[in-house]
Amino acid sequence: MTTKTLYFKGLPHRQAFHMAWPMIISNISAPLMGIADTAMLGHLESALYLGAVAIGANIMAFLLWMFAFLRMGTTSFVGRAWGAGENQHLLLQFGQSLLFAVSAGLVLIALQWLLIPIAINLMAPDPEIAQLAARYCHIRLTAAPAAFVTFVVLGLLIGLQNTRLPLFITVLANALNILLDYLFIVRFGWNSDGAAFATLIAEFTGCAIALWVANKALKQALGNTYSLPALRELLNLKGWSALLKLNGDLFIRTALLLFIFNFFTAQGAQLSHTVLAANAILMQLVLLQSFGLDGYAHAAEAMGAKALGGRKQDEFMRACAASIVAGLGLALVISLCFAAGKTTIIAMFTSIHDVADATSTYYAWLIAFPLVSIWTYMLDGIFIGAGRTRTLLGTMVLSVFIIFFPLWWATQSLGNHGLWLSFIIFNASRGASLAWSFYTLSVKRLWF
Repeated sequence: MTTKTLYFKGLPHRQAFHMAWPMIISNISAPLMGIADTAMLGHLESALYLGAVAIGANIMAFLLWMFAFLRMGTTSFVGRAWGAGENQHLLLQFGQSLLFAVSAGLVLIALQWLLIPIAINLMAPDPEIAQLAARYCHIRLTAAPAAFVTFVVLGLLIGLQNTRLPLFITVLANALNILLDYLFIVRFGWNSDGAAFATLIAEFTGCAIALWVANKALKQALGNTYSLPALRELLNLKGWSALLKLNGDLFIRTALLLFIFNFFTAQGAQLSHTVLAANAILMQLVLLQSFGLDGYAHAAEAMGAKALGGRKQDEFMRACAASIVAGLGLALVISLCFAAGKTTIIAMFTSIHDVADATSTYYAWLIAFPLVSIWTYMLDGIFIGAGRTRTLLGTMVLSVFIIFFPLWWATQSLGNHGLWLSFIIFNASRGASLAWSFYTLSVKRLWF
């Protein structure tokens, strides 16, 4: 029997499923905060509030999710340390990541009066939307330290092969956000400010729950007597080199990705208020499907990291194969659901006639998106778990500057269709370049 046959016979589908399904539900619940904002604001008389939150939420995604490397890096380090049985190294990386998370959040709060005006000017909305979007950002940014600490805790839990606890944290926080959305937007009439305050409170609540859960998980994994390293050990610069290298690559890679998302929104705003609102709805659905598909990517990330930590390349390959096969099936199901539910989905998001018509015009791009982007999500997870962040950065730079921007420039005459075409091919390019890197590393057995 060939090695190739072994990789696909007896794959750990059950383990991948048990890892993935809580993350699928958890990840899908995450964009429900944005979806709740969009749906409730989309039924107000004016599209200004929806446009303001579209701008503000994208800026906040850029500022906060640039630090999503805290989740990804923690999962990679913890998973590999767990696989190698290096518990003290695991605790050191977790403690240093928490320290970095709080520090980064406080710095971001201090710089908000510089960063937010610059971001608003780059997005270039009209003055009325700009004012509302700026207020939204200032309110939400207060929760930056809480959001970053939650990233680290989620990374710890996934690295420990426990995906049910992240589900518990995320669902509770997001349910609170949706409840507060209704209270602040619909009942109190706070409009876009209400959406911001709802998310702010949900972020702090989620952080408190996450820290409590992290303590429980570490006691279960390492014993009741575990203790984080002393502050002097956490501040030892020699221990930060690997953490900063891996997280630095992920930071730049994530910043580039979020820049593309914000550039996409800004170009829609340049076309018209209606196109901006339609793209906001479609982008919320893009995020919904991406977080769903990331469930199996997280499974590959955690399972792969643990296998590589134990220096078991065959186990690593089977974990990747099981996750990719299931991810492809899920992508197909999502595309079919988007196609079958088009009318209902659009009606759920907006009752503004012009916005609904524009959303319908560009809806075909949404249907195609899961099947194109699944490779990117899965391979991102695999390379993050393996700690191969330099490859992730290189393929992102290639896809942004060699693929996306030249194609966008060449298709400007197509308007919003050209923008969506560029975005789709950008994601396809990321998947193709990572697939080639995966093939090369696997054939040459260079994962260690």
